Amino acid sequence: MFKKVQVRLTFFSALVMGLILLIMTCLCLAFSENSMRSRNETVFRNNASSILSYIDNQRLLSHTWLSQMEHNYGIMIDILDNGAPLLYSTLHAHDLNRELLETARSTAVSEYGLDPETFRSSSVLYRYEAFSVTDDSGKEYFVMASLMPRGSGYFDIVILCPASLPAAQLWQQRLFFGAGSAVAWIILTVLAWFFVARMLRPIENSRRRQVEFIASASHELRSPLTVMLSALSAARTASPDEQPRFFDSIESEGQRMARLIEDMLLLASSDNKTWSIRPGMTELDTLLLETYEKYEPTAREKKLHLQIHLPEDALAPCFCDKERIGQTLSILIDNAFSYTPPGGTVCLSAGTADKYFTISVADNGPGIPDDQKEKIFDRFYRADDARSNRGHFGLGLCIAKEIVLLHKGTLTVTDAPEGGAVFTILLPQTGK
Repeated sequence: MFKKVQVRLTFFSALVMGLILLIMTCLCLAFSENSMRSRNETVFRNNASSILSYIDNQRLLSHTWLSQMEHNYGIMIDILDNGAPLLYSTLHAHDLNRELLETARSTAVSEYGLDPETFRSSSVLYRYEAFSVTDDSGKEYFVMASLMPRGSGYFDIVILCPASLPAAQLWQQRLFFGAGSAVAWIILTVLAWFFVARMLRPIENSRRRQVEFIASASHELRSPLTVMLSALSAARTASPDEQPRFFDSIESEGQRMARLIEDMLLLASSDNKTWSIRPGMTELDTLLLETYEKYEPTAREKKLHLQIHLPEDALAPCFCDKERIGQTLSILIDNAFSYTPPGGTVCLSAGTADKYFTISVADNGPGIPDDQKEKIFDRFYRADDARSNRGHFGLGLCIAKEIVLLHKGTLTVTDAPEGGAVFTILLPQTGK
């Protein structure tokens, strides 16, 4: 299930990223080609201006030089001397598009005023304009048109250059952009695979824990329910003297089920972030004394030694929810009572460490293996048979940890020096 969702999300992510990359590549390619076109137009104008300046300063024009300029710059040069084709233009007439030249000259006259009939040959300065035209096939050309004084007459000069980029240059650039986009898409797809896996892992773990929680809860609820139904069925056929025993069993299992449901509701409130606390200034040493007095009779019944250790100086008030911290202590003490053998000792203590208040519940029971110290805070988890009890559902420590986390504190478990386990609560001293 996890892999299928990962594959689908990765495929969808790759599809979206591919579409975005395609759009971005097309935009960048269009911008790059437009920049190249603008750069080529600038280069053409500079070259054409240099050619016009050279022609203006020469008394004689070399056909070899004109041919070399056309070859070097990839341009076409057409010169009319007083309206008549220059010998060079006549020799190269097969290379020129006369219709395109006429279009260029008519555009120069109509839009830029380069009219040979009104041009004053006595002028010492030549005029020129740069623009673009298209031929019958729609191909665009850069144009530099000029009227230049020449003795008693003038030169009518048109310089043409294709505006489109060379095919080889275009394909090279497009292949570069395409290859770059493909590589980027592959890298992003690989990263998306790992990112989706990392993103789904907490969801999958949460789903797995939810399934395990429901399965464990169903099992725990089924056990007392089965006992209650069996006792009820037996009570119907039992003698009046035997019925109270079955009713006591039903009551006991009903109370056990009620405790389980209450614990589950508390955890559900924690999961939904609706579990709130009402903190206030609390004297922890007083809270521990009250807890000690509350559980001292139970310790005697279980033949356990309950001890309390408090610092000589009174602890400063702690900003916490007294009822919830008391509930946490009850869970830890009840847990210690359940797993400490008769004659054992449970010690309740408090103090300070750095910027925290410390509350510890230690026992000398069987202890908890290192590989299970984190797991015992999971829901419905029991370390082993030695630490299992029908009165415990594996939710108490989880609830205790949630309460401490609400106080921005921590709950940890370590090994006791003489065997057993030590649960330690750290509560910040500056919680208010």
